[in-house]
Amino acid sequence: MSFYLRKREEERFLEERELKSAVKINVVGIGGCGNNIISTLYRMGIPAKLIAMNTDASVLRRTECHVRVLLGNPFSVSRGACGSPEIGAKAMEESIDEALNAIDEDVDVVIGIAGLGGGTGTGGLPVFFRELGLRKPNVLKIAVITFPLREEGIERRENARVGFQELVEVSDAIIPNANDILVERVRVLSITEAFRIMDRRVARIVDSLVRLQTPKLGPGIVNVDFSNIQKLMFKAGLCFVGVGFERTIYQAFMNALKDDFAYSELRNARGAIVMFEGRELDLDVLQIRRVTRYISEDLGIKEVFMGIRPTYELHEVRVSLLVAGITSKYVDSFIGGEGG
Repeated sequence: MSFYLRKREEERFLEERELKSAVKINVVGIGGCGNNIISTLYRMGIPAKLIAMNTDASVLRRTECHVRVLLGNPFSVSRGACGSPEIGAKAMEESIDEALNAIDEDVDVVIGIAGLGGGTGTGGLPVFFRELGLRKPNVLKIAVITFPLREEGIERRENARVGFQELVEVSDAIIPNANDILVERVRVLSITEAFRIMDRRVARIVDSLVRLQTPKLGPGIVNVDFSNIQKLMFKAGLCFVGVGFERTIYQAFMNALKDDFAYSELRNARGAIVMFEGRELDLDVLQIRRVTRYISEDLGIKEVFMGIRPTYELHEVRVSLLVAGITSKYVDSFIGGEGG
């Protein structure tokens, strides 16, 4: 065998091993909000399997994704869950085998997306995570959720409270996002535009989670081990994910801290992961040191993991910050009934 042929075989072997050992992530959007975000992620070209589940055949058919699962009795009309979490939960239970069969056999992480307050997502996601945990106990289950606007009414907000409390019992990590905070901050003119902005916000969170581990973006100078992600996010409760862009690392980091739609309290959290991405000349070691010192000293977070990935795809530095085991003033207020 010639030298070049042997080298090609070696590279092919290593590439296969890399793909086989790569962390397998599936993203599942349940209900109307979840399906909308799945379509956004599909158009972004996110390197993960995208699965849409819904009780409404019309919405599901229009969702851009890799796999679709229609929930509920196959002999029913399939027009949605009528805003009832009980109907959404029952539909998921009736279709649980199809839902779980859509998940990769060797999956490591499942990210579930839902807008709380309606029927399918609010009722379906807790049932899905419960059954997933029973059949695949080693899979990390991350819920990325939105809370309804105050204007959506008392019933939807009560549905969201109940759905959230059920999710707490079956999820490892929950990343909350409040539409009320978005409207206050962005001052949008219509509810439709508010939802569109929140969809993009949640898609950015999911993209950041996937970017921590996917080999398709190429290795970094410093990589984040999946074992560290597991350690931080397993049974972590509430988590924060913020993404910031700027010309300098420190300013991008400060923007990531401001990318908060739950009034999060990060001080003394369980741990943090920070990923720096940008052109090599912009990845200043002194600024990286300043950021990690801020996390450990100013925020009092003792366990900090760091990733650095040079890329020429970005015109500005991108800093993604994940903090596990936080508290949220908004969530505390919402669950206590003060937000409704």
